[in-house]
Amino acid sequence: MKITNLSKSYGNNQIFENVTFDFSQGIIYSIFGVNGIGKTTLLNIINNNLGSDSGNVEFNEGSLFIEDNQVPFEFMTADEFIATTFKFKNSNYSEDQKKELFDRLNFQPGKKRISEYSKGMRSKLVLILALLSNPPILLLDEPFSDIDLVSFKEISRILKFERSNRIVIFSTHVPKIAHELADKILYLKNDGLFDLSQTFSSSDELENYVLEKMEKQ
Repeated sequence: MKITNLSKSYGNNQIFENVTFDFSQGIIYSIFGVNGIGKTTLLNIINNNLGSDSGNVEFNEGSLFIEDNQVPFEFMTADEFIATTFKFKNSNYSEDQKKELFDRLNFQPGKKRISEYSKGMRSKLVLILALLSNPPILLLDEPFSDIDLVSFKEISRILKFERSNRIVIFSTHVPKIAHELADKILYLKNDGLFDLSQTFSSSDELENYVLEKMEKQ
């Protein structure tokens, strides 16, 4: 997937311009940036939810964007919600894979309605749905904010194991998450998207590096 010279503004407020990057299959990318720099906007443009002022997005067919943990049909159970979603999409999913994901993420909702779920349970349900969908491009906006540490580590193992046949791009403001999960850490500024090619031995080093770049903006 390739994005070329993407620019976006709201009125007189220029969010970013000339954002160019070539994403490769089999790599997990993290997007860093200050609040309001346009991380969510960029993911929406990549997913064709939002138009850019200029530039192009190529080879993004089949992308799936998870922006928040809002789940419709709150009167349903998790099983009913998953089955209904795939019915609407006219596609299938593996019951064995669903059971495995439930077990690995310690997600055992039983017959509880989604309206009764905690934020963490909703996050797990949305991520399970995304993994069952098996998209070639998976876009996640701050996906781990409500996930417990044990579940995050298990999701990391799952994504790393399955990354060979997809592109994964997620935004986060937490250096530890980016350092632990991402193969490449990208830094979004007003004038582009930059690969932090420096190798960091710890999340603290990453945090200090990003803070230095933010202070120079």
